[in-house]
Amino acid sequence: MIKVPRIFIYLIIICFTTPCLSQSPMQEGFGYLEKGDFEKGKQFFENFLKSNPKNTTAKLCYGRAVGLSGDPQRAKVIFQELLDLDPDNIEFNINGAECLLWNKEFEVALKRYLSLRKKFKPNPIIELGLANTYSNLKQYKKAIHHYHQGLALNDKVVGIYIGLAYTHVANNQNKEALETIDKALTVDPNQAQLKGLQKDILNKLRPLLKQRNSITSDSGDNQSIISNTELIYPLSTTLTLGAFYKYRESSNLINKEKSKQYELGVTASYNLTNKITLEAILAQLDIKGGNSYQDITYRFGAKFKLAYNQDLNIYYHKEYHNFNVALINNKISQEHLFGNYHILTSWDIGLFTQFYHTRQSDGNSRNLLFTSLYYLLKKSPPIKVGLNSVIMGFEKERSAVYFSPEEYYVFEAFLDLSLFKHTDKWIAKANAAYGYQIINTASQQSFRAEATVGYKPSAQLKAELFGQYSNQAVGNASGFEFNEFGIRVNYRF
Repeated sequence: MIKVPRIFIYLIIICFTTPCLSQSPMQEGFGYLEKGDFEKGKQFFENFLKSNPKNTTAKLCYGRAVGLSGDPQRAKVIFQELLDLDPDNIEFNINGAECLLWNKEFEVALKRYLSLRKKFKPNPIIELGLANTYSNLKQYKKAIHHYHQGLALNDKVVGIYIGLAYTHVANNQNKEALETIDKALTVDPNQAQLKGLQKDILNKLRPLLKQRNSITSDSGDNQSIISNTELIYPLSTTLTLGAFYKYRESSNLINKEKSKQYELGVTASYNLTNKITLEAILAQLDIKGGNSYQDITYRFGAKFKLAYNQDLNIYYHKEYHNFNVALINNKISQEHLFGNYHILTSWDIGLFTQFYHTRQSDGNSRNLLFTSLYYLLKKSPPIKVGLNSVIMGFEKERSAVYFSPEEYYVFEAFLDLSLFKHTDKWIAKANAAYGYQIINTASQQSFRAEATVGYKPSAQLKAELFGQYSNQAVGNASGFEFNEFGIRVNYRF
């Protein structure tokens, strides 16, 4: 997913707010700032100020170089010294307000920009700073409004287009983002940042082929060979269609029973609004084995973006028990009504919870509640730790056929990490959890782990090897220890 940058470091161009850039003694330093070489710019203006300590333009540029090279707190002090000299200077005020964004003081920056908006005549750079502030506060509607206000004052400021395009993406408005980029490229055809964003968006609108093959086994001598092929074809920024074919060959190594499952289906996804996405899956299921049968399976649902940091998904799903041959031969269908909710707070504390209500064709029913409370130690690459719990219960125990306790609980601690950023070519991620599971009145230790390694040679191709192990009874329908190994390949045309 493309994320809106928290700080737009290129959005205020020095030459727009400082009329003295043509002064030849500082031309070299201006060049460093324009190129983004802030370390060299800092050194240049630091040396220049030693012989010209009262030159406010040099000090202003020095403050920007200091802040953008990684020391925003020091830059804040420098800009305040300039404001103490001349509180009504628009350049000092604008840079002082932007420095608050570098320091992630978004609420303070909002008050400052609103004050500047009243104090000075309409100014596109003030509108830009106010829009950036709202964007960092995830108030995208207000941010977009002020980006447009800035463009109405001056439609040649490329920084406004950059902020507007990224905010559209963050607000799930890819169509609007592409339109904004097209307009910006008429102003600056060589704008690399916008071209990169355009490429990322268009890449997601290309057809995607996904192939997944794996082998599963458990301590009950059940084994399955699985192949899933899926084609996803975006027709527009709002509508995506797809098709898939699933093959599963299951066997028991003791009694030599075998069963084959074929499933052919279609998918659809439609962005009703930038906050609501409708999804549908419809498939034909064909079982061949000791008990052969056919049926229609499906899943319908919707995803809701409740807020920038909150998601709610609700689905209705029909499928068949297919974990092993015995379950397949029993021809037990399941109809799930389930939903999940996720929130990640500004303190990097997240909560994910999921609830399932399942009714089965054998007259049994199940309720399952999964909750995960975690802390995001690092955002990129992500590392999080937390606590999980599972509460599950069946209306009737049918342990001779499938794992179905009246009461089942899991309490565990987990670690989830990635070694590389999502933009890197290499992929390495893993998660592990350890705790206790309680089956009716009996308790035992539980452990599960999963690891993935992969490589992305290009934006079009990604290949991954994965493996997982779990002794949690809730992880499969038979209650046995379970493991899976496989490969995933994604290719965008």
